[in-house]
Amino acid sequence: MIYSDENQENRRTLSGLFFDSRFVLKGTRPQYASDRSFRTEHIRLELDLDFPKKTLNGSCLTDLRAIVDQAGTVSFDAVNFKILGVDWEGRLLRHRYDGRRLDVTLPKPLEAGARVSIRIRYRVVKPVLGLFFVGPDKAYPSKPIQAWTQGEDEYARYWFPCQDAPRERTTTEMLVTVPSDMTAVSNGALVRIQSVPSKNKRLFHWKQSVPHPPYLVSLVAGRLSVIRDHWKKVPVLYYCPPGREDDARRSFGKTPTMIDFFSRSLGVPYPYAKYAQVAAVDFIYGGMENSSATTQTAFTLHDERAHMDFSSDPLVAHELAHQWFGDWITCKDWSHAWLNESFATYFEALYKEHDLGKDEFLYLMRENAEAYFSEDKEHYRRPMVTRVYKQPGDLFDRHLYEKGACILHMVRYLLGDRLFWKAMHTYVVDHQGSTVETVDLVNALQKSTGRDFWRFFDEWIHRSGHPEYKVRFWWEARRKEMCVRVVQTQNSETETGLFSLPVVFSFRTSTGEKRFTETVEKRDHLFRFKLSEKPDLFLFDPEQWILKKMDIVKPESMWIVQLSSDPNVLGRIDAAKVLGQYGSQRATEALSKALLEEGFWGVQSAVAAALGRIHSRKAFEGLRAGLQDVEHPKARRAIIEALGEFRDQRLMMDLREMASSEKSYFCAAECLRSLGKMGDPSVLIDLKKALQRESWNDVFRVAALNGIARLNPPEAVGLFREYSAYGCSIQVRRTAIQCLARIGLGLDEVQEYLLTLLQDPSISIQLETLRALGQLGDERAVPALRKMSTGDRDGRIKRLADEVLQKITKGIEKI
Repeated sequence: MIYSDENQENRRTLSGLFFDSRFVLKGTRPQYASDRSFRTEHIRLELDLDFPKKTLNGSCLTDLRAIVDQAGTVSFDAVNFKILGVDWEGRLLRHRYDGRRLDVTLPKPLEAGARVSIRIRYRVVKPVLGLFFVGPDKAYPSKPIQAWTQGEDEYARYWFPCQDAPRERTTTEMLVTVPSDMTAVSNGALVRIQSVPSKNKRLFHWKQSVPHPPYLVSLVAGRLSVIRDHWKKVPVLYYCPPGREDDARRSFGKTPTMIDFFSRSLGVPYPYAKYAQVAAVDFIYGGMENSSATTQTAFTLHDERAHMDFSSDPLVAHELAHQWFGDWITCKDWSHAWLNESFATYFEALYKEHDLGKDEFLYLMRENAEAYFSEDKEHYRRPMVTRVYKQPGDLFDRHLYEKGACILHMVRYLLGDRLFWKAMHTYVVDHQGSTVETVDLVNALQKSTGRDFWRFFDEWIHRSGHPEYKVRFWWEARRKEMCVRVVQTQNSETETGLFSLPVVFSFRTSTGEKRFTETVEKRDHLFRFKLSEKPDLFLFDPEQWILKKMDIVKPESMWIVQLSSDPNVLGRIDAAKVLGQYGSQRATEALSKALLEEGFWGVQSAVAAALGRIHSRKAFEGLRAGLQDVEHPKARRAIIEALGEFRDQRLMMDLREMASSEKSYFCAAECLRSLGKMGDPSVLIDLKKALQRESWNDVFRVAALNGIARLNPPEAVGLFREYSAYGCSIQVRRTAIQCLARIGLGLDEVQEYLLTLLQDPSISIQLETLRALGQLGDERAVPALRKMSTGDRDGRIKRLADEVLQKITKGIEKI
């Protein structure tokens, strides 16, 4: 696709910064908040859910206050409603409704400060977004009956009339009527439960006295068990489908300790009347931080075997952190959404550091960095704060979550722990119960620490990218100096500039470690450091706090020293990766030794992967020794994965046995994948048998399908179609679609079948199908992609359809 001059201009902000055209898709414009005449002060929803008809009958009473003089029209976002009536204290009001926006005309204009209460009676039938009805059918006869809402980013408007923007903060209450055997959970405190015998129903009345944005208004209804916990005097509740109580305790049980950690660390107690987590069936995200009533995917509920190497704690901590960052303090508009998501992502990591230690924290932060780097390289690059987007969901990416968390980590490092927490306390206290922009965070940092962070924020938040360092060093024996050349190699002529950061240079000699700190801010630096002797170890940024890419050349002997003695787990991981590229006998011996002696599973995993890449007999023997001695299931999984790179009959027999005997679901599943990688047709029977095995979240079937895709037998297409069909679990269906994309290039039947899956009722399946079509790159998908990129659809679907469409049409132009 060739951009017109107009679209080229849209790739620049008002300040002239360049935007990656892969992010700024066709039709993208700068987004600004609309003008408003009224501020919402309270919303009272009276709802009746009809599950068989998938219908909501509602009455929404909204208290508003005029903020300008002569305010005569109130506008509400309301999509695909049947409006039954609009009144003010019983007096019918004139209104105009176009299916998306409801404009209500008042009897006479109001002056600023005057209040009005408008009641809207309405009905929503089979809503496509915002409110989801879930229940059994012929394909899924045991699926629980539930209804749940999802308001972020702008989907509240699909189930109740509101001014649907994050800047709007209002108290709310909900009176919802459901069948008598059901429970309804919403925001705030439970006021009452009232029986309605005439209808065989119950009414639940919830009231949220703390203002919050409309997108955080929540409702989950169904047959639910509740487990009651507490933090101090605050009720902490876990709701789950009946029979999953033990799994809910296992998944959510650390919540009170998390509340305590965040409350004490911030110096601001948890701000709501209760904290509930509800496990929702078929939920379309991992979790959603609705104020005081988080919705979690039911997939996070797990059994004791899965608990060996799976935890819900990261998800729980992330959504809980949002109760302060996103709920108690909310971004004023979506361009500043990093103030919600980056904070939740980093505070999730901070809890892991508190709970499991520094090594686990650093490993998670490395995963965050790698997730961002992958998006930056393979997808697009963009500033953290930008008004240039097509829809708000475009911003909810690896920049917003993982990169932002890494940026906050750098702020913490620059300040030190004491000042960092002081700054966080100031930020929360100064802006509690309000909306914020990035400038508010900068001001809080300066107010609490005296540090001016504008240069840092201009480089990291308002521009894009990250530093890419080329580091070379040599020893000048006569002068006893270590010379270090540091060059910033990123292209600074477009959207990414040069970065100014203090960098630590660490040298280890026989007398110990010596550190120097220098500011790296120019394109090219040459530093000279006086040392007593030539060091055996040099580390650039030894604490690994900078979000960076680095090209550094060291002798093999130095990497071996780093693998065994770097106190930072990330340095040892880096050494393992490089030694895997060396592939020498010395490197193999060092890696094999480290696999047995290393104390952290994350480093063991990197060592195992390095040995797998070396692919020699010595590397194989090192991995087999590790398989005998290493116990941590996550490290064992990495060893099994690496062994899949080898072709050995005895190993194949062992993996067949281990697929049934490994205690960990994931280790057993990895055996199946490795069997497939070995490419021996005889293992097909084992993989097909594994398709019949039950496991938590179908990890065995998923692994077996991946293994079969490696073998690609003649019956593969039919098999993958069978397991991608409606009626299989979501995890299995998604994997089968991925497998079809892997083997389906040039196969008409695969292309035609995938196009039918775009009509699947599951958002998750639609997304996976779009990815598969993008992988196949067949231009016959273009009409369907254009249709998927428009209309009332989940924003992720429209964004992905747009991206795949751009990818395919660009491919056509190159033919």
